[in-house]
Amino acid sequence: MKNYFIANGEILNTNMSIKEMESRVQATLDENTSGMAQFRIKEVSEKEIRMFFVRDFDYDPDVPIIFDADMALITGVGIGAFQPQQVGGYPMIYPLSFAGKNFYTDVTAFIRFYKFQLFEETGQTVEHIGLRCDSDRILMQIIF
Repeated sequence: MKNYFIANGEILNTNMSIKEMESRVQATLDENTSGMAQFRIKEVSEKEIRMFFVRDFDYDPDVPIIFDADMALITGVGIGAFQPQQVGGYPMIYPLSFAGKNFYTDVTAFIRFYKFQLFEETGQTVEHIGLRCDSDRILMQIIF
């Protein structure tokens, strides 16, 4: 049985090879970030995927928030979807807060958004999503 997930706008499934998944997402990342981010699969099985995005961003990993740039990186949805209307965005997530030059939300709000996007695109439901943002990477675990 194959289970679907989204990484930088690419719809992937657990029956694909790790090399195929990584190359498809990396090609999109190279276009969108000019090579400033990398995608890797840590572990994949029929019931679980562990993946991470490597990038450089100033984070406090002890605060359970996710910034607009990382939400756009994970989902492939334009960054404007994670910014309020008063700055030209079209917010698809609530609540949004402002920190200097970036908007952010709590991780649980983003996970709700990701689950909704995944269901709308593929009909896939998931049992659990774990997400951690560090200063050099975003770690994500999906249990189907």
